[in-house]
Amino acid sequence: MDSKLRRAPAHSTFKKLCFVTVILFVLYQLHNSHTVSRRYISLLSDSDPACKPIALPPTRRSVRIVKDTWTRLQDLFDSHRPQPDLGRGTFPGGELVEITVDLLNDFLPITASEAAEVRSMHADLVKRLPDYPMNAYEGRGVVMVAGGKHSEYVTTSLGMLRLVGSKLPVEVWMLDQSEEKEGWCAELAEEGVTCRHLSDFVNPSTSFKHPFQYKLAAMFFSSFQEVLYLDSDSIPVINPDAVFDSKAFQETGAVLWPDYWRSTESPWTSYITGASDRQSEEIPKKRTVDSGQMLWDKKRQWKALCLCAYYNQHGPNYFYSLITQGGPGWGDKDTFPTALRAASAPWTLVPHNIFIIYYNDGNDSPKGTGMSMMQADPSDEDHRRPLFLHSNFVKASVRRLMCDECVEEEYALTPAQRGTGERVTFLGSVNNTNSPIYSNLNLGQRIYAIKGKSGMAVTGVDPEPDMWRVMERVACVGVWSEPGLCARTRIHLKETFGLIGGWRGNTGHRCDKLKTKRWM
Repeated sequence: MDSKLRRAPAHSTFKKLCFVTVILFVLYQLHNSHTVSRRYISLLSDSDPACKPIALPPTRRSVRIVKDTWTRLQDLFDSHRPQPDLGRGTFPGGELVEITVDLLNDFLPITASEAAEVRSMHADLVKRLPDYPMNAYEGRGVVMVAGGKHSEYVTTSLGMLRLVGSKLPVEVWMLDQSEEKEGWCAELAEEGVTCRHLSDFVNPSTSFKHPFQYKLAAMFFSSFQEVLYLDSDSIPVINPDAVFDSKAFQETGAVLWPDYWRSTESPWTSYITGASDRQSEEIPKKRTVDSGQMLWDKKRQWKALCLCAYYNQHGPNYFYSLITQGGPGWGDKDTFPTALRAASAPWTLVPHNIFIIYYNDGNDSPKGTGMSMMQADPSDEDHRRPLFLHSNFVKASVRRLMCDECVEEEYALTPAQRGTGERVTFLGSVNNTNSPIYSNLNLGQRIYAIKGKSGMAVTGVDPEPDMWRVMERVACVGVWSEPGLCARTRIHLKETFGLIGGWRGNTGHRCDKLKTKRWM
């Protein structure tokens, strides 16, 4: 008994010592982890999301209904061509030019009689628009436009969409089968993604004169009633599935995101589209929109969708210039709010400002002007939380970033280059001394700044490490893989983010186990 009593304090002391040691070890690891997390905040753990099958978009039973509806619209659009053609021109805007009413009035030489004639034509077209085609669309999902180099950008966006946990079905649209990377669509099917072709509905060469028209066409022909449209370079940074249930979308059926600049539209715009009774005599105060991501309920916003189709069908010759006067954003983007106003439809412009993303100066601090934008989540009215990274200038394609004189494949050739037998090559940014990120890629530095005023520092959300993990998978397995490209990407992943990567299997499927860990 005495000996046991004498040993008790020693045993108790040993337990305390072990406890203190464990606590110190945990604190050390937390400190070490905190140090690493200050370098980057990953959106994901090192394990894959739950690998459950993702449903494909519904089989199209309504192709004939949609084709017939478009044919009726096309006939209407052809018989209601606005005159005269406005051309494009370049609006003399910018920070150094004061935008005045006189400047807005004088740039496009539209006479009062011409405006009145187009207004009358527009009003007649509105009366003749077909009703919403019942049973033509169903469900909700993501719509993207690929083809050519845009298919490479889509791979990163789709990879991030699945890695952040989205289970939405996706349709990827191309003009026709010639734009497909061989074997790519078969891989996408395992991810709940279906490739679709505009050529199954129309003759693209005669129906569309400009790539800006493809976005509206993909939305219109998609099988979904409720659409989350994403540009090929718009990358989800958190799971976007809940935006369909947001108050903003449920109340209006259309959600758009802001762009940087104010409108430079012609003072005749609202008059011509029937949104007002007279020519505007004020400088437009409305903001332009960034159509890199949009939410749209085709049933509730059918009239506006048809008007937007009209504005895009005659966009290159008239409406793109009417709405922007050749200013920033000439193209499809502001046809969407213009159509909603013309239809007197309720809609939501996300109230949160853009998070500006800057180039990395080599020390993780911002340099130059913004190079990308992060758009906020409309589900949270009170807090500005990032949802999408719209990578406007530096596109997240592993081939365009890391290729060493790659050969341009058939799917990415221009129509003029196809069939000529010409060998077309390009340099990735890692070998292109004119690239603004050449030094970053060669010195093991991240592309995006994460300090100071950069949006990633403001939000605490940094998707770049995970984007590189997605691009590593593209470079190393599946139809896009190439040994040298894979090796260069893995070196960058290790040197820049302290990650060692490697995808098991040979499919590049999201359920292949990822062997990635922090490099300590």
